[in-house]
Amino acid sequence: MRKISVFLPVAIVVLTLACSERQQIPEGFVGTWQSDEALTLASLDKSKSITPADREMFSDDFFGKRVVVYRSHEGKTYWIGEEWGGVEQDAKWYPYDFAASGPDFITFRTPPGETSWHLDGDYIYAKPSEWDFREYYRRIDD
Repeated sequence: MRKISVFLPVAIVVLTLACSERQQIPEGFVGTWQSDEALTLASLDKSKSITPADREMFSDDFFGKRVVVYRSHEGKTYWIGEEWGGVEQDAKWYPYDFAASGPDFITFRTPPGETSWHLDGDYIYAKPSEWDFREYYRRIDD
């Protein structure tokens, strides 16, 4: 019993420190954001790396349906409407894994690589690694 009484306070301290060390995104990113089709397509039109086939694929109702939700320590994404493009909806929240962050940017580590998000006024945007355009998202909550 004495071992448990010594171990319990140590375990509580370790768990508290572990929870407090969880990575937190910059406050400006916290909220719900929806892909902005018009701004993204305007950025895509300026791109020099987009092929005509890419442009046709992206112009066919591709943008505007994805929603990303960021809380201080976790995030999730979903698509508006029914299953979109064969992608199953995932209601699970995921903890963040950062490569870098600052007040107006964040770089997440994800299985395919790193994704950087930037604040731009009332919008956030990401740049797909294989193209030179920005996918914009507008805040849809307060």
